[in-house]
Amino acid sequence: MSKSYANPAPTQAPKFPTAPATTTEVEIDSSVVLKIIKAASDGFPSFVSGQLLGVDLENVLNVTHAFSYPASIKDNESAGIRSKSIVKYQNDILSHLKAVNVDVNTIGYFASTALGRYFHSTVIDNLLHLQAANPNAVFLLYDNAHPTESGISLKAYRLSEAFIQARKEGSFSTEYLQKVDLTYRNIFDELPVSIKNSHLVTLFLQTLEKKNASQTHPTSLASNFDKFDISIDSYLERNIEGIFNSIDGFHTDQGSYNWYQRQMAREKLKIKQWQHKRALENSARVASGKDPLPEDEWKTLFKLPEEPSRYDNLLISGQTDKFCSQIEDFGANVNTKLFATQKSLNI
Repeated sequence: MSKSYANPAPTQAPKFPTAPATTTEVEIDSSVVLKIIKAASDGFPSFVSGQLLGVDLENVLNVTHAFSYPASIKDNESAGIRSKSIVKYQNDILSHLKAVNVDVNTIGYFASTALGRYFHSTVIDNLLHLQAANPNAVFLLYDNAHPTESGISLKAYRLSEAFIQARKEGSFSTEYLQKVDLTYRNIFDELPVSIKNSHLVTLFLQTLEKKNASQTHPTSLASNFDKFDISIDSYLERNIEGIFNSIDGFHTDQGSYNWYQRQMAREKLKIKQWQHKRALENSARVASGKDPLPEDEWKTLFKLPEEPSRYDNLLISGQTDKFCSQIEDFGANVNTKLFATQKSLNI
């Protein structure tokens, strides 16, 4: 049985999800995929975002419709979905869709990106807002820069329970992250995605396949050099540039954390020296028949530095890992083509 959720209102929706998600996979109508790709292509090189509508049936989240946000709020990736102007725009669109019997249940939002850049606080805030109203809400990410040879890159993500709990506690200290076992690898839960065609569309595609098969003619392989086209070389190059930028951000954040550790070590050394001095002083006072002085007075004399939040470190580490994974996935294909070309040219 499908569940219906009201569209989230920025001033009334709870801040955090009140129940765990019940869906474990995402099924997208093919027309929705085409809308997302078209919106991303039309808006390129800017990032675009939009709203997802549908229902959840048992453990499957069905995405049946989508519409993109106005160009005025596309300047920043996925920004502005909780602003008054976009909420008004959503309500207007939803009222028109409802008039033609379209499912108007908000089940998430989509965004386009390049090189898998989604470890961003804006994405997390928007998704947390949607999951607060509907625990099954997801974030669909379409990668414009993904090589076409590997098919479209459409991923579905949801904030993990561990991350939501850490956000609710407001603690991203090293001790707490170790306690709940939260790392950059489990900020998001990735859900399997399948694309569904209607029966009429499937029949039409099969008709096209038969027609194309009867019209094709065998061609000579002697002049076919497409296999040696290193078309994803620029993709790898941009991933490497992304790693450099992420490493710069990581070093900046790590420098702040290292400064905290040095300050903490200095203060602890001062406290230890003070406690040793107070212990000697109390021993002398007790020997002379006087009352010992309080040994916890250091708490009012010394102030330990606050540990900086590890939130940014989580996001930077996650994005760096994403760049590395993409290089690992596509680097092997490029190396094979390079060595094959080198061998054929006797270099």
